[in-house]
Amino acid sequence: MDTTGSINNEACVDAIENEINEEEIIDDSEERELVTDSCSTKVLDSSELPVDRYRVVYILFYLFGITSLVPWNFLITANDYWMYKFRDVTPKNLTILEDPPQKSQFQAEFTSYLNVATAIPNLIFLILNSLYGHLVSLKSRLQGSLIVVTLAFLVTTALVQVDTDEWQNTFFIITMVTVVIMTAASAVFIGGLVGIASRFSKEYMAAVVAGQSLGGIIAAIAQIISLAFKISPLHSALIYFIIADVMVISSLVSYAMLYKIDFFTHHILRGCGGMATNRHREVSMLLILKKIWVYAFSIFAVFGISMAVYPGITVLVESQNKASGTDWNTIFFVPVVNYLIFNCGDYSGRLVAGFFLIPENKWIIAGSSVLRIIGVPMLMLCNARPRHRLPVVFAADWEYIAIMLAFAFTNGYLTNIVMINATRKVEMHEREKASSVLATLLAVGLTAGAAVGMLLVRLL
Repeated sequence: MDTTGSINNEACVDAIENEINEEEIIDDSEERELVTDSCSTKVLDSSELPVDRYRVVYILFYLFGITSLVPWNFLITANDYWMYKFRDVTPKNLTILEDPPQKSQFQAEFTSYLNVATAIPNLIFLILNSLYGHLVSLKSRLQGSLIVVTLAFLVTTALVQVDTDEWQNTFFIITMVTVVIMTAASAVFIGGLVGIASRFSKEYMAAVVAGQSLGGIIAAIAQIISLAFKISPLHSALIYFIIADVMVISSLVSYAMLYKIDFFTHHILRGCGGMATNRHREVSMLLILKKIWVYAFSIFAVFGISMAVYPGITVLVESQNKASGTDWNTIFFVPVVNYLIFNCGDYSGRLVAGFFLIPENKWIIAGSSVLRIIGVPMLMLCNARPRHRLPVVFAADWEYIAIMLAFAFTNGYLTNIVMINATRKVEMHEREKASSVLATLLAVGLTAGAAVGMLLVRLL
């Protein structure tokens, strides 16, 4: 046994305990675990503040942001794969002249079901994480959730090469169960990640938020590259599912390495500005809600409105010249416009918001969030197929792209505006709980939007 290391670890713990106000009862189990893993003189010496050398922690926060939405981004982007898996395999009478094949019921509704399978467990486990997450150490929660996501995604990856034509219903059920498990684990990861980011300066929270959007761009580019090389839907899905596996595993290893970085451990132990005890003050949920309820409503509105049509409705929009049979119209239109352009617009909005932070008035932010509802009927009136009730008003491709860009940019812009401004309205020791509230209301918006989206698909 390494007695020297044991003595040093105990000395580190004692040094921290001596600095704590004896009148306060503090739950420092998480700090004890962290210090046991990494005892640094820089962490304990408040006169010497560690720096984020080479921006390693900032870059890793970006990676964690990307990973937090890997299941969502990579599953919805694999649209061609799902369309192939759920195609109509019923033998056709070739002697009868028929119209071009229409989407099967599974093909038309799968994305909406996928929205629900991600939104509901995401909401439930964000709430559970907020209420009971303290019963499990932060390190165990984040590492455990990443392991679960990895295992579930490996199952999804393995099923790519399995012939499921004869048991599409069973494959659908297995897929939904796997998605629920992945989403639940991702929610635990997101809840912990947002809590960690709130202890750092605002740029680290922005890195997490921007990383989530960047993940969608990476997934879309991976799909487009696969399509450009004329890879089959099965092999295409296999490629970017493997990419997703690599990203999750990389995050798992990187998170373990963070505990060896002085800059990271300093902020976890001390909190921003050396306010260690502040993080342990009793935090009133009602008081926080009074301070940020307008922002919480805004984030709910932003994602509820977006999820109502994206991607359930937008994935059904086809190019006006699809009958021409060009690669752009038949192969690249949906991946480029629905996924790449949307995620680029969303990412651009988040980046621009980080520079301007306008508006700052909470009521203008809330009003702008609600105003985005205009985009819902506009996208429904684009060339989505199949449709039986509503007319097509915006038939041209450029009209759909313009609407999509505006819708995506405002989604990203308002998301960052809300997240940054809301955390400025609470005390330092309240930021972690405030971030948890925002994440939960975001999940409520996703769930409500997904439910509405299933109805809107049937109204087309």
